[in-house]
Amino acid sequence: MKNIAEASEWLSSIIGTKNFNIEPLRKEASQRAYFRVRSEKNSFVLCDNFDEKEVPAKYLYATKILQKNSVNVPEILGFSESLRFILLEDLGDQTLDINKSQSHEKVLNEALMQLSLIKFSEQDVLKSFSENDLLAQTKKFITFCNEQNLDEEDINLINNLREDLVQNLMGQQFVPTHNDFERRNLIYHNEEIYVIDFQDLNIAPIGIDLASILFEHNFNYEDETISKLLSKHINSNGFQISIDELKRHIMQALAHRSMRIVGTFNEYFKKGIALNRQKDIKNFLQRIILSLEYLDKNNSAIIIKKIL
Repeated sequence: MKNIAEASEWLSSIIGTKNFNIEPLRKEASQRAYFRVRSEKNSFVLCDNFDEKEVPAKYLYATKILQKNSVNVPEILGFSESLRFILLEDLGDQTLDINKSQSHEKVLNEALMQLSLIKFSEQDVLKSFSENDLLAQTKKFITFCNEQNLDEEDINLINNLREDLVQNLMGQQFVPTHNDFERRNLIYHNEEIYVIDFQDLNIAPIGIDLASILFEHNFNYEDETISKLLSKHINSNGFQISIDELKRHIMQALAHRSMRIVGTFNEYFKKGIALNRQKDIKNFLQRIILSLEYLDKNNSAIIIKKIL
């Protein structure tokens, strides 16, 4: 941790003791870093936002919105005046990409219950994705494709695909969205699922969060299970949409999301960041192929297969 003395001084003023230990937690792709703080009687999670100010402000705001709607999120126990440090309730380490003790259907059912609560958040106070926002999210994927020595015709086809996917996403119902609703951002605590890393909460196409959880890059679920879950999700939320149409929305979002992640990770790797996620690139490319073949965009799928 940078400036350990500054962090220690702030922590002691918040938790009322200087007797504590600080240990790093799993490093994610963001610039933020997380630590477990252990005192004699309690443990906490410390978030170090470094020089960021916009992200922690969004996190604090999103926490209030989600708590108001009964979403399970960690309690905020304190934050520094500069917003560099935020002290959080310690929910443990059992993120659902690691904890596999529960059946997939049980995990997904409980996750979708939390997602339903998120979707009922007040929309007027959240920013909505624009067409330009969605298009910009996959721009780095073109850089990645260029680095794979694809020819100009292939690059043009992928560019057209980006624009087509965004047009389809803009035609979907827009709802409050976590934007990275996958198992690594869900924690099993006190026999309940809690949601973390929700600072990007906004209004976005309905398929995005569903694609994140139902077609996560490291987990494969039976089609029958997915259809059953979607039917329940549609009914419990009162959505006026068929399962087939929602699946198509999800596949459009999956292609877009996976392109965004590949492009972002590629930039991180060149900077020496998140190198532990390099093995995931292949999985995300396979998700792009899966979604494109479902959407009958076989020419584009062939290009992605060239990269693999």
